Amino acid sequence: MVDGPAGTVVGATTDLIGRVMPPYPAGLDELGGSCVSASAGAAHVCDYSVGVLATPAVDQAGEPVPRFVVAGQLAGRDGARAQWRITDAQPYPAGRSDYYLQFGTCRVNGRDDAHVAALVRQHDTVTEWLKDVAWAGRLRLPDARFDMLDVRTVDCINEAYYGL
Repeated sequence: MVDGPAGTVVGATTDLIGRVMPPYPAGLDELGGSCVSASAGAAHVCDYSVGVLATPAVDQAGEPVPRFVVAGQLAGRDGARAQWRITDAQPYPAGRSDYYLQFGTCRVNGRDDAHVAALVRQHDTVTEWLKDVAWAGRLRLPDARFDMLDVRTVDCINEAYYGL
């Protein structure tokens, strides 16, 4: 569980849904993410997002601990910073801190699918497609909810592959 604002506790994914972030609940911060669009127009390139929320590192030598994979819809801006209304949140698989979020570069059963988000272990440079997937979901738009996928059917491009 993670302490939330005003003494609330963020212990379940449902505690995040509907919140506008940032600011993030106490004990969570954004680890990274990607803009998502339902249209080809540049004006709507960041209407939605997929990201990872993590507990910050306890010291400078430590690593953040990923906690949730979240989807959001643009709720406005605070200056130059986008604010997201969280529409879905899934627990980050425990013990998988060496996996990283990929979005828009994955396939399902060998077919490209630009709306697949996956947590993928990126461990080599000699394989074009990475198959070590800890979690995968297809972002359904416009409601910005994840349809869970069987990880055995998902692979993602290896951005470190020497042949690219």
